[in-house]
Amino acid sequence: MVGMRALWLSLALMAWGYAQIPDLGALDWAPDGERLLWVSGGHLYWAPLANPSELHPLYPDLIVDWARFAPGGWFVFASPHEEGFALWRGFLGGQEPELLWQSPLPLRWPTVSAEGTQVAFVEDWDSLVILDLEHGQARKVLGGAWPKATPEFLPSGAGLLFAGLWSSSPEPSWEIFYLDLVSLELIQLTADLYFDWCPRISPDGLWIAFVSNRSGNADIWVQALWGGPPFPVTEDLWEEAFPCWSPEGATVGYASFQLEGWAFRQSATY
Repeated sequence: MVGMRALWLSLALMAWGYAQIPDLGALDWAPDGERLLWVSGGHLYWAPLANPSELHPLYPDLIVDWARFAPGGWFVFASPHEEGFALWRGFLGGQEPELLWQSPLPLRWPTVSAEGTQVAFVEDWDSLVILDLEHGQARKVLGGAWPKATPEFLPSGAGLLFAGLWSSSPEPSWEIFYLDLVSLELIQLTADLYFDWCPRISPDGLWIAFVSNRSGNADIWVQALWGGPPFPVTEDLWEEAFPCWSPEGATVGYASFQLEGWAFRQSATY
């Protein structure tokens, strides 16, 4: 087994130079089910679902490290801007992006609420912030000197999922958390020594897909929002990342690093 894994790692490293989609930074699936967003090498692309490796560049003059679709055919992304950082509303048609928010601190992992009126993001590494697009106002909903990442609105808008490095535990690890946006109650949903990352909620609001290395590799796992053990969606030697649900919720899409490079894959869930 060790020898096989060493061989696979060697082949994967050889294939890296020939990857169609190298240096993957983000992946998302459009609400219409027909298009994908890729972030690769600091640049943003869209691709048709029918041919996921057919990359079409978007805003090539901007350095991008994350992007997420919103309802209504637009998307949000973050990039360095002037003396700081900015959140943008982008368009698949390539129209000029709309500046949504600026900060002297890094703005990371923006995501849009189901109704398209709020954007959640991490400012620097430790502040969860929500931007009200209707009023142009931002409020910090969770601070504390511990890293937070990849926020995700529940479909109802009542709460946020996110990954956090809970540093007060004896052996800190990245876990999945839920923040109630009314009471601001914080609930830890995973508690283990594994790397749990990038939670995505199903369209019905009942299931969480996330990345975890609990099987020894980075695989996609799913668990019920309010309890129950997680179960694997993928179990293989490949490295999987960036889960994203199909619009009807029957499958989870994800990026899989295989011998030909990063590729889009789908798996049934429940």
